[in-house]
Amino acid sequence: MISKQRIIYIPFVGILILSLFVVLFLATRKRISKSTSSKKVAKHKVETPPDEALKYWTADNMRNAKAVPLPKVNNLDREKPNPQPSKQQDA
Repeated sequence: MISKQRIIYIPFVGILILSLFVVLFLATRKRISKSTSSKKVAKHKVETPPDEALKYWTADNMRNAKAVPLPKVNNLDREKPNPQPSKQQDA
């Protein structure tokens, strides 16, 4: 005997509600990712040939070079706190 398989039809309203949830989820995810992104990276072309850069960076120029100030970060988003260093006793 061949048994008939029952086909379960999802009502049209259910499909609409599911589609609405998917669209809302994707829209909020895209909006959140835009709001958390920081400033865009600036790009520029380097027209100096590599040989000239190697000639410039002599030992004296490297010794006298000044460090570039790093950007300041005000909002740190850390998932875990830093572990406290353990005090080791000399035995």
